[in-house]
Amino acid sequence: MNDPLDDAIRAATAEIVATAPAGTAGPVAAAARRRKVPFWAMATLSLMPVFGFIYVRALTDDADVDAGPLAIGAEVYNACASCHGANGQGVAASGYQFSNGEVLLTFPNIDDQIRYVFYGTDQYHIAGIEIYGDPTRPGGAHRTRERGRMPDFGGQLTNNEIVAVVCHERYTLGGADPASDQYNAEFSTWCANDAPAYAAIADGSFDITSDEPPPPAANLDAVIVPIGSQPVAGRP
Repeated sequence: MNDPLDDAIRAATAEIVATAPAGTAGPVAAAARRRKVPFWAMATLSLMPVFGFIYVRALTDDADVDAGPLAIGAEVYNACASCHGANGQGVAASGYQFSNGEVLLTFPNIDDQIRYVFYGTDQYHIAGIEIYGDPTRPGGAHRTRERGRMPDFGGQLTNNEIVAVVCHERYTLGGADPASDQYNAEFSTWCANDAPAYAAIADGSFDITSDEPPPPAANLDAVIVPIGSQPVAGRP
């Protein structure tokens, strides 16, 4: 059975050839015989760039979105970089160095660092605390107001943001190894993406400024030490 569409195309071609100027019948006839792209196919082709964009985003979105403490801490640290350097290298006469393990020498205990960031130098000074980190620090202890004034970020950041930026300073900038025996328990409790202490602070079930530690939990690898309601001296 003849295809009505083919019959129509042949008839139209014959009419075009018959009326075409001399010397153009061959190309005109060839063009007329060429099968056209259906309208529905044109519409589909026009959407291909959109489909491609959606496909690429589907593959990359999960990798780009990270709401863990280290990622959040890296964002919060932008407010600290002017004093401590973008890479934690320190700024002379302003902020101490964090990189190459320096921050770990000052704060061997993460809760001491969280406390200092929360209360800042003014409240440590008012409390009469002269040394805010490890008093036996190799290279010398760090003294309150020795390098100017650090704000009390407890009034500017949320508790989980403070914990997050401390995690960033210790592990991303300071170089603490999360897999090491020395830092594994601390990291898994405070700074990992599924860290129970961080999760409890973020959802409000644990008040980090409490004077009493939370009840022991089976999924904790280290003891959660709250920073308390006021500054205290650092410890080795």
